[in-house]
Amino acid sequence: MNDSHILHRRTLLRCAMAGLALPLTAHAAPEAWPNQPITLVIGFAKGSVSEVLASTLAEPMSRVMGQAVKVEMAEGKAGTQAAVRVAKSTDNHTLAIVMSNTLTVAKSVDPSLPYEPSRDLRPVAFTSEDAMVLVASAREPSTASAAEFLATARIAGDKWQYGSQGTGSVGHLGMEFLGIKGGLKARHVPFNNGPQILDAIRAGQVHMGMVPVTLAKRSNGRMGGIKAVAVTSYGRNDLLPDVPTLHEAGVIGFDYRVWSAMVVPRRWSEAQVNYMVSVMERVLRDKEVDAKLRQQGVDIPSNITPAQVNREIVRETRLLGGIASIRNIAK
Repeated sequence: MNDSHILHRRTLLRCAMAGLALPLTAHAAPEAWPNQPITLVIGFAKGSVSEVLASTLAEPMSRVMGQAVKVEMAEGKAGTQAAVRVAKSTDNHTLAIVMSNTLTVAKSVDPSLPYEPSRDLRPVAFTSEDAMVLVASAREPSTASAAEFLATARIAGDKWQYGSQGTGSVGHLGMEFLGIKGGLKARHVPFNNGPQILDAIRAGQVHMGMVPVTLAKRSNGRMGGIKAVAVTSYGRNDLLPDVPTLHEAGVIGFDYRVWSAMVVPRRWSEAQVNYMVSVMERVLRDKEVDAKLRQQGVDIPSNITPAQVNREIVRETRLLGGIASIRNIAK
């Protein structure tokens, strides 16, 4: 029996002991791969959706694959640095969790980005789909009512400012979408991540912003002095049941949810891609993993296949591309 077969048997044994054994129909690992630690790259800081996913998924992925999975941060440029890192990698052991803007409008917003999603990246799993939360300073009197806050923001016009995770980020596009649907004219101030937005609101540098539920939920300790004004999904969020929707606040029909996907370099072999699809199917369908993510405000979609990611890319490109065009968002 050669070393690669021994490695594969040991991997299956570890999976079985961990309750994460690959199903009989799963693709076997390509011979002698992976043969070194896996690097999982994310584009945002601690508390972001991608960071919560990566930190939760790394250990079960490692158990299934029989190799360590180390999480690395490549922050900046609205999360696209993670995609750049993976697109340019040549070690066959680097992958990333990226947000929807990275696979849809990032290149049109910033043509200087050194990657082309359809040419350089390939999705292996649809990892999350979540609402965002409109947040503001708890000192702002109008935050007692979401409808009143929006009315105050409309009156303030471009005297108010909002923060985002960077030009072309899902937070930036979400706020501009709210501007279109809700009549807001606040000016954009880009930051690198959600925690910086919260700090800027506390300091009075900006008046509001959109952050993921993972940051806005009360239990994470980051919301001191910050008010969750409204959620961006059509229905209320289970972790923020007392927070109204923007639809309830008078922005009729508003429904803005963001998603993430795991991607690998397009140059990976079909066998490697198929194996990673199988790995993520097992990890994301594990009940313990699902429960941990939901507790932190991250929902795993019912359909996590690469085909679903591609369908979302088409749909989201229309929506986000339209927002970027209408609001003239470009670098």
